[in-house]
Amino acid sequence: MTATELKQFYEKLYFHEIDSRDKIQGRLQLSLTLLLAVGGAVVFLFQNFDYQSGAWTPLRWTFAFFFSVGTGLLVSAMVFFVNAFYNSTYYFLPDSRQTADYKELLEKTYGDFDARERLVSEAMDQYVVGSYIEYAAFNTRTNDRRSAYLHLCNGSVVGSAVLFIFAFLAFYIGDLDKGKIKPPTEVSITRPIDVRMIENRK
Repeated sequence: MTATELKQFYEKLYFHEIDSRDKIQGRLQLSLTLLLAVGGAVVFLFQNFDYQSGAWTPLRWTFAFFFSVGTGLLVSAMVFFVNAFYNSTYYFLPDSRQTADYKELLEKTYGDFDARERLVSEAMDQYVVGSYIEYAAFNTRTNDRRSAYLHLCNGSVVGSAVLFIFAFLAFYIGDLDKGKIKPPTEVSITRPIDVRMIENRK
């Protein structure tokens, strides 16, 4: 592999990691949608579960178990999502002003040399290739870490969704919806009741 081919290879690696960053952002949007959907199911079950009436039957214990474990997995998924979304630093190539300043510095440094143009060109190549290598390696580690957290997030969401399905089955079969419980009828007496005895005459 020639020096030019090697430079092109490092350049492709650098831009590949930048593209991977954008793809991870897209996958995070899908994970956020799943989190919101499963979170809505949690709120529904939590608000409609009858906590007060009745004894703790096996179906109530089944619901409580699946709901509790599913909630724990969902919280873990949220933590993984936050770790994948925030605190992710990327290195980018120096801007044009920094590169121009560095070239001017090289020209001043090698100004008295006969092979000034060649030395400046080689130093600039090393500068660019070194940036590709260093920044691509750093961005690779960042993308790998974010991808790992995203994988854990998606796995936790799927696991919690399965548990909430079992919780909903117990919720439905066991009639644990407090909305289906008829409230007692309240009878109010606003005035005395007039009771009259009617004599049965023959």
